[in-house]
Amino acid sequence: MSSSTRVSQSRGRLGARLAAAAGIAALCITAVPATSASAAASVRGAVMLQNGRFKDAVLCASADNNGVWMMSLNAAKGNDYCHWKQFGPDGHFTLYNLGKDEVMAYHGGNESPVVMEPAGSSGGNAESWSWGGWEGGDWQAAALQSFLDSGQNVDARSPYLDERHKPRTDRVRTRGWRHGDQRELTWSKIEAS
Repeated sequence: MSSSTRVSQSRGRLGARLAAAAGIAALCITAVPATSASAAASVRGAVMLQNGRFKDAVLCASADNNGVWMMSLNAAKGNDYCHWKQFGPDGHFTLYNLGKDEVMAYHGGNESPVVMEPAGSSGGNAESWSWGGWEGGDWQAAALQSFLDSGQNVDARSPYLDERHKPRTDRVRTRGWRHGDQRELTWSKIEAS
């Protein structure tokens, strides 16, 4: 084989690798907005996550720390920290927060906090979620499950015994479905306003 043939083949392989890398990079860039400016431009399609039991409560990222909190639906209107975009199918997706410019994550353990972090900082499935089966009737919601541990669901119920009938006012955590009070573990997507 001549040296010009080897060079031509090497250039061809290099071109194919570069094209593949460019395709992967384009896919990653379109998956999650890279800046808050691009997030602001992508408000269309944003949703608020409303709890299945506490219909006046939605999920919001904190502006001050890495926590996720509950906020009343009225107070959340127009608040980008309460606006989410789902990237991926219902069985395996990432929840990107427009105000925080980060994704929601869970790092394991029962009743562990749900946190916000830069996309891709955890690796694995810590930043991945899935929707459980749809609960009809008055619920009209589905469990928001960690993909890392589908037994752990985002919990809106107050952890205090005398306030179990109210939405939580502390940082949002996960809880197992088998521990009862399951409606508080369900959520629905409503139009962001």
